This record gives sequence, structure tokens and C-alpha cells, in this order.
Amino acid sequence: MSAMPDAGTLDARPFAEPAGAGVSAGRHTVGPNAIIQTRAALDQIAGAGARQAILAAAGLASLSERDPDGMVEADIVNALNGEIAARLDAATAAAVMERAGALTGDYILANRIPGAAKRLLALLPAPLARRMLIRAIAGNAWTFAGQAQIDTGADFIAINANPLCLGRSGFSSCIWHVAVFRRLFTALVDPAMTIHETECVGHGGEACRFGIVKA
Repeated sequence: MSAMPDAGTLDARPFAEPAGAGVSAGRHTVGPNAIIQTRAALDQIAGAGARQAILAAAGLASLSERDPDGMVEADIVNALNGEIAARLDAATAAAVMERAGALTGDYILANRIPGAAKRLLALLPAPLARRMLIRAIAGNAWTFAGQAQIDTGADFIAINANPLCLGRSGFSSCIWHVAVFRRLFTALVDPAMTIHETECVGHGGEACRFGIVKA
């Protein structure tokens, strides 16, 4: 039997931080997939015409056909998500956000998690694998939460003052977070894992809290 990968594999930012990651000018910045995969989801679900109109309305016409050069400000992502909510019916908007999250999860699985880390998680009991993946995700929170404080436990991730939550707009952009986490945990820990948002900044909570449990 081959040697088990070192547990340290999951400690050193397994999502392979790109050059220039971080924050600038004191503003929240997040990974470009918050734009790239949402744009792809719009094409798949609403069509290219709707995607072009929505990005233009959000002031992002320049990103309708090209990818961001690097990290993007959370305000830009929120502008895009706000136009999705405003211009699509509720069911379609939710479907776009869920698909964008799933596509982001697929990208992370294919490009940001080393094979050794995947093999390690596959060898571990599900509860331990879940805790290790939660820890790894928290260590890479800059990709989806900017500078926000992240709290974690054995079965939850909480984003305090979540910069990608649209607030009391009647639309939950946290659908994107749920879909990202679901894709990662079902692929790497247990296909029966499920994610539920149990507290939301947009509904008066202090954090967006995501429970991670086996269905």
C-alpha cells in the first residue's frame, strides 16, 4: 500500500494562491471566479444576450467577453449579483447563482487542490476529512470573503459581515457560497454531505453561517 500523504498537505493553502492575491486599498477583494463563473452560468441559463445586458447594467461591459486581470473588489461582484436579482425572475436568478457556485467548485477541484490533498481526504474517515477541508477552506477565505473574519467548527463555516452578501435585498446571493461548498464537500468528503445556511447577514444575522452535515 502506498504511503499516506502527509497531513501537512492540507495546511499550506491547497487552493494554490495566484500571484497578487490579497486585498488592496483596504477594500474587500475576492477571486475572479466570482465574476468568471457567474458569467458562464448566465450564458448557460439565461443566454448570452441576458449576460451582456446584465453586465452592462452593472457597469461591467468590459468584462462581458474578457476575464478580470486578477482579484476583484467585492463591490463589483455585488453589483453584478444585484443586477441578476433585478433583471431575472427569482427562480432564474437563484438558478444562475447556484450554477455559478457549482462551476466555481469545479474549477477549484480541477485547478486549485493538489492531488496529494485529494488522496489524503479520500483515505480519512468522513468526519475527520470534513474538519480538515473546513480548515483548508478557512485558510483560503480571501478567495470568497475578502478580509472578513472566518469562524469554523467541526460542522460549520461562518463569514462574519460577509462582504458578498447583498443584505436585505430579498435575494440571497449566499446561494453561490452554498453551491461552492456543496461541490467541494460532496466531491472530497462524502457524496451525502449537504450545506445549509443557518444564519445570514442579509436577514439580520451577524454572520453568514453554513452548516455542513451528512444528509
